[in-house]
Amino acid sequence: MGLEKKSLELIMDNRDPERFDFFNRWVLDFFRREALREHGRIDEYKVDPLFGEAMRQEVSYWNPNRSKHAEVFWLENYVFGQDTSMRNKVLNAMAVKFVGMPTLTLVATDSTDYRNIIDFDQYKNRGKYYDWINKNLDENPYKIPVWGRTQLQTSLQTAARNFVREEEKDPELRFRLSHMIRWMEHLDEVGLSDVVLSKNSKLHNVCEWLRSHRGIGPYFAYHPPCNFSRSDELAHIDEDDDYCLVGPGAKRGLEFVFPEVNFKNEKIMEEYILAVRDHQKEFFDFSVYDGAEEWYNMNLERGGNLTTFGTEITFCQFNVYECIKDNSKAQQKRMLPLEFDAFDKIAEDLEKKRNTSSLEEFFDL
Repeated sequence: MGLEKKSLELIMDNRDPERFDFFNRWVLDFFRREALREHGRIDEYKVDPLFGEAMRQEVSYWNPNRSKHAEVFWLENYVFGQDTSMRNKVLNAMAVKFVGMPTLTLVATDSTDYRNIIDFDQYKNRGKYYDWINKNLDENPYKIPVWGRTQLQTSLQTAARNFVREEEKDPELRFRLSHMIRWMEHLDEVGLSDVVLSKNSKLHNVCEWLRSHRGIGPYFAYHPPCNFSRSDELAHIDEDDDYCLVGPGAKRGLEFVFPEVNFKNEKIMEEYILAVRDHQKEFFDFSVYDGAEEWYNMNLERGGNLTTFGTEITFCQFNVYECIKDNSKAQQKRMLPLEFDAFDKIAEDLEKKRNTSSLEEFFDL
């Protein structure tokens, strides 16, 4: 039996028919909703009673198409095209993904322009620029939100704090935002940008390097490097490689669809993600909705196909839906700015606050 036939049979034979039907309908409904949003037709979307209020248009789920993500828009439009070192691009991309929002660079550089990113080449010198960046981050006078609200950064914060505690020989030091950037600089000192920029590196090399460091689990070892596939200069790293670190949410999604499979280790989970990716047009049943395959293709890049990353995210976001479908408060917390328009608004509001403060200071003189 050929490997392709074997992987197709693996997912077709082991899925629970009733559970798969619900999962399948949710995915196709979600992709249609997001394709309508992209084309300015979101008001045409009507919530299917099968899914309830957790699928109303205001409740956010991460799209498996990375081009729809705010930090990817920021990278493509404000970072990767800049005339600065690739080291700077890599470290800013990692820092924003570790913290969660592109607003991190506004706070760090005391700016309202997303093109003003942290200059790690200057930061490493530990001079006035280093002190200025750290001060801006720790004071954040306009209280600009920087932390992502769909991930838990506790382990990253602990690792960053512990690094700074050791560096300053202060075991009681409490975590501060600047610790994340200081730790990022340290990670680079021990090889981060070297492994990313090496043409011999693939996605798995970068991910395995990251997860070898305490505090970096599967999610933060896998998702940030997938962003590098958006840079022409990092073409050797591809989110569609035959490699996947399946996070806990995606694992629960797999367990819903394949309840009899024991997803006891990473290789089994990866095998199922890759099988669904490879056979997605056979795996999903497009006959349940009129035009379902067209909406599916319209929502995705790469000829209307899920990448490896996109497949993992799809199972993960289905699990998010399962967790909040009967919880109105949890749904409210998922009304989040996942696209960049909301971050433009933050920068505009920050500009107004800064102008108001300057005017008040002028009249106080």
